[in-house]
Amino acid sequence: MSLSLTVRLLPLSAVGSVILLVLAAAARAEDPVAVLVTGPLSATVGDRVAFEVELVNRSGRPLEKLRVVDYFDKGFHHEASASPIEQKGTIDLAAGTSRRLTLDFLLDEPGRQCHRVEILDQSHTFVGGATSCVQVAASPVAAATPLAAPLPTTPAPVNAYPSTTYPTMPATPPSTSPAPFVMAAPLATAPLAAATLTPPPVASPPLGMPPVAMPMPTAQPLAPPPALPASSGLPASTALPATPSLELDMVGPAEVLPGSVSEFVATVRNTGSVASGATTLEFGWDDAFTPLEASEGYKLASSRVSWDLPSLEPGGQLRRQINLRAQPAGAVTPSSRSCVRGVLSGAVGGVMVADESCVLIRSNTPRLRTPREAGLRVTLADCDDPVVVGHSTTLICTVVNTGAMSTGRLDLTVVLPERATLVGDPSPSRVRIDGANVSFDSIPSIPPGGQATMELAYRIPGSGTAKATAILTGTELDGSTDSNCQTTFLAP
Repeated sequence: MSLSLTVRLLPLSAVGSVILLVLAAAARAEDPVAVLVTGPLSATVGDRVAFEVELVNRSGRPLEKLRVVDYFDKGFHHEASASPIEQKGTIDLAAGTSRRLTLDFLLDEPGRQCHRVEILDQSHTFVGGATSCVQVAASPVAAATPLAAPLPTTPAPVNAYPSTTYPTMPATPPSTSPAPFVMAAPLATAPLAAATLTPPPVASPPLGMPPVAMPMPTAQPLAPPPALPASSGLPASTALPATPSLELDMVGPAEVLPGSVSEFVATVRNTGSVASGATTLEFGWDDAFTPLEASEGYKLASSRVSWDLPSLEPGGQLRRQINLRAQPAGAVTPSSRSCVRGVLSGAVGGVMVADESCVLIRSNTPRLRTPREAGLRVTLADCDDPVVVGHSTTLICTVVNTGAMSTGRLDLTVVLPERATLVGDPSPSRVRIDGANVSFDSIPSIPPGGQATMELAYRIPGSGTAKATAILTGTELDGSTDSNCQTTFLAP
């Protein structure tokens, strides 16, 4: 998997600052591999975006054959395949070293699009990961129009943006005003004020008049040069407007058991000097969770829930919570790591803030063992071979436990040859017959060093070689094991 890209960022604020959100920078201290993802915060449908992924081995020991897997929303498109995609080959990291990769995507849909990079070791165990999100605009023209035009006078554009953003918009001069006029206005202000205090009125100079033609010496004592108040008409473009500063903190448990309920709480704080304006908070979670409850006012979608937040005054904060139930982990991987992500958007200047909380879902159920790992052996043998047609042969199936633990309940099925007919009663006698399959009802758990034996007899109507197969499975086993034997039937 090779990913590399170039992205065109939308303007974030009148100050002209660009903030890149790195979700992976706060990698969890317990992860052997720190994953840092850097990339754009915003882009447009049709753009190609690139994310640089840095892997740092902080485990203190060499790590070999690491797998890099990327899970991404449907708004991302990768030429290789749909989500997830895995990098071709594996990565070896010596202790304290790092490795960089580049992930490239094409943006197909508007909205908040996220992708998560996870690192797995040789045993498919999670050793590190991080998530990054991009706010994708539907059209660059549509996104730029409200910022470049004067304050809207029709209802449609006004409803398209939070009203709290408009007080800062008149501070930017209309795009049709030449730059020299904007700069000349402050120079003309002081002489105009002085002229009104002078007994003989003087005609006001034109707006673009050069500075040399302005104040008379006698007017200077009446118009000292202190800073003008905001009401004096000084263009706001000469001073940076105050903006809110929002912080998002996601908190959840570090480890839970399958079936238990986990509480995830997001706290939003305004550490700036002005009100934040209306914003939107969204939670997204992995498939290992099922939503149960959420704070009042939520809007639920597929694997996501959101709230429309009111404006926060400087120093204010609010909290939103969701309760999720952890699903049972799989039989092969009894423990799994899943995350809940929070994204705060809609703030003044277009800045997004994100955080995530990851939890280890640990199962108390041990991983299922294969029959070989459990020390189980099964053999099938015939008592009579060869046999004259019309007579029967007896099959004896023996299951031996050479392991250190009890086997748990076992199931044995003997598949008889074609045209075979059972003779007498099997032992044990409780069986289920389905065509050529003879299934012995649940075999009790066999202790270490113990064994169990099953018998049955059959015959066939013609001469030839007949093959029977015994298949052993169990409720605490992963997979099956089998054995077979052949018997020769001779014509009389």
